[in-house]
Amino acid sequence: MTESNEKIRERINIAAYYLTQKKHPYDTLCWMLAERQLYFQQNFQTPEKNLIKKKAAEIFFSTPPYDILCWLISEFDIILKTK
Repeated sequence: MTESNEKIRERINIAAYYLTQKKHPYDTLCWMLAERQLYFQQNFQTPEKNLIKKKAAEIFFSTPPYDILCWLISEFDIILKTK
């Protein structure tokens, strides 16, 4: 049985809250999001550092808000845990 979208969204919100509380530097969050995005894009294979660096720079210079970065990272983490 799979969780409802509401339950998953609630888990993501809670995880994002706790990630926000850790007060990671902005560039660290960009790196974390880049790692997760590339991991999914590359069929669950660990991406090379140079690719992560390039993707993290793209994210950094697109300047998403801090809380959005935390939410997106948490979303990837929760999706991985539910698979």
